[in-house]
Amino acid sequence: MRTEPVVVAVLVLVSSLGGVPAATADQSADATLTVSVVTESGAGIRDATINATWDGGQTVVQTAGNGKAFVDVPEGADVSLSVESDEYIRNLPRVVEDASTREVTVEVAPKGKLTVAVNDQQGSVENARVRVQTDQGTVVTGRTSADGTFTTPDIEQGEYAVELFKAGYYRNLTRQTVGESTLLDVSMRRGTTNVQFEVVDDNFSPPQTVSEARVEITDIGTQRLTAGTVTFTLPVNTRYTVTARQDGYQSNETTIFVRESGEARTLVINREPRLDLSVASGRVVVGETVQVTVRSAYDERVEGVTIEVNGESVATTGPDGTADVPVKSAGEVTIVASANGLTSNETVVQGIATATESEGTDESTATAADDGLPIDVDQPGFTPVAAVVALLAVALLARRRR
Repeated sequence: MRTEPVVVAVLVLVSSLGGVPAATADQSADATLTVSVVTESGAGIRDATINATWDGGQTVVQTAGNGKAFVDVPEGADVSLSVESDEYIRNLPRVVEDASTREVTVEVAPKGKLTVAVNDQQGSVENARVRVQTDQGTVVTGRTSADGTFTTPDIEQGEYAVELFKAGYYRNLTRQTVGESTLLDVSMRRGTTNVQFEVVDDNFSPPQTVSEARVEITDIGTQRLTAGTVTFTLPVNTRYTVTARQDGYQSNETTIFVRESGEARTLVINREPRLDLSVASGRVVVGETVQVTVRSAYDERVEGVTIEVNGESVATTGPDGTADVPVKSAGEVTIVASANGLTSNETVVQGIATATESEGTDESTATAADDGLPIDVDQPGFTPVAAVVALLAVALLARRRR
């Protein structure tokens, strides 16, 4: 009978110090945080839920009547403490770095809600992005619904910056005090800005403008450069896909974000890679070589290019972009250059055979004289004197016929 008041007194004392948390403490934890949840004036908040998280772990406790709770965490962990009660909330977690057994105070504020209604000259603005923030960072983000409104979850009552954003509209930033339930009406304005484009080839130093290049913006249109540039008037705060094109060049597609002030953009394109093959002569004596030269699309000589003759690799270009290519057969010889997946134009060279030596043979070759009569230049006894006598005889016969 005498022991009962003592037991009751002990239970009341334990309850006043920690309440429920003492009964749910993790006995394997290395450190205990004594967390006090208080208002701005320092009053303790009872029955507040504390959600403690760290890398690889979590625990949830409630404060006792004095606004305190014991939170057992790993020694040295970085612990995030989120707090909420029926009437109070904390926007951003309280972070305890390198946790050790100590006291921690977490300040909360009365709950409030903010409804943002967005419109323009045509009516409600749907899908506008809303960001509610304080000096400590972003508290909540969301997008307006079909009726142009967005309502925050429970946040602290107090001062906020409310930022509104939508493609094609100017950004809007409004300061607003949030109470228990606050409505903010905001009007947004559509806007455009000029964006100037220049298209250049950076293979040159300095880069050269690509005359007559075309600039295409998806869902907007295409314009051709005049005087080196082209200008588009575009809705602000919008992302665009832009493509630069020109015949003989590789097209270049890029994504840009157009803000609210005019700007200039430079688009870079380069010529389509190619190999151009030229030869020093179109006719080559069989057994001799012909010099070939390989140039790039920029007329630069290309080293290390394989040269093929009738499908057979026979040479490689040197530092000066040339190679000596042997011609081994008479007739048409096809020469091609290739490197890095590129093949040049085909160039045909005529292989010329040398004259055949016929001395010491019995065969004769007939050629036409100036008067059209055949002269056997290889017959025995036929000499220059004999040729003269024959011509005189022909002349005498002609005179007699007259």
